[in-house]
Amino acid sequence: MRTTKIGIAIDKDQLRLARRAAKSEGLSLSGYIARALESRLEEQVRIDAARELHRSWGRRSVPAAEDLAEFLSKMSRTRRRRDRAA
Repeated sequence: MRTTKIGIAIDKDQLRLARRAAKSEGLSLSGYIARALESRLEEQVRIDAARELHRSWGRRSVPAAEDLAEFLSKMSRTRRRRDRAA
């Protein structure tokens, strides 16, 4: 994985809590934030897939069996997990 340095603004209290949480998990602050971002992005992919699938149902308020099967397949894909982030 290739990384890029960026600058962000964060609330001082959130930063303090994030540093504490990172330390308790044995991660750098950068690794902790990267892990949180990865998790949030994976969640967004699932939300986007659900919205796309819901749009495909059209006016039907209840999905057909095949729609439901496709939805469950997209929502239950296993995610790639690293033991430790950078």
